Amino acid sequence: MKINRTLLIAIPLLLAACQPATESADTSGSQQEGGPVLSYTDAFIMAPIGGRDVTMGGIEITVNGGDVRLTGATSDAATTVETHSMSMDDGTMKMRPVEGWDIADGETLDLDRGGDHLMLFGVEPGLAAGDTANITFYFDVEGRDEPLTLEAEAEVRGVGE
Repeated sequence: MKINRTLLIAIPLLLAACQPATESADTSGSQQEGGPVLSYTDAFIMAPIGGRDVTMGGIEITVNGGDVRLTGATSDAATTVETHSMSMDDGTMKMRPVEGWDIADGETLDLDRGGDHLMLFGVEPGLAAGDTANITFYFDVEGRDEPLTLEAEAEVRGVGE
């Protein structure tokens, strides 16, 4: 039986085209389990300045179908990712690591400049504006032994973006 090569290429492309467009996905399979479903928008990492290997990042994470607690993150662009808060105390900016944040069903956690954010340490040399990097987020869910994960593709932004 002779199979048309064009048909072999076209079928997967047509199937992919029929899938709904999404900016993010819950990669843990919790949708089938009836648990929380995570989605994200605006994932970014700032390009490090002046050859430094430290920078910050942000994201908006929304949960539907249950409460979660963000407990940590990792990235292919850095050796360490920490969750931080920022506050002003007598005119002085203070950043502190935090153990994470609770996100209630239907709520969105906004990590951004000037507030709660990500700090990335040991950033890859050469990471520049226009690049992308992966960030994996880990969440605790009550009644679940394994953490729920969310894979995000972050845009690397330059100063002023």
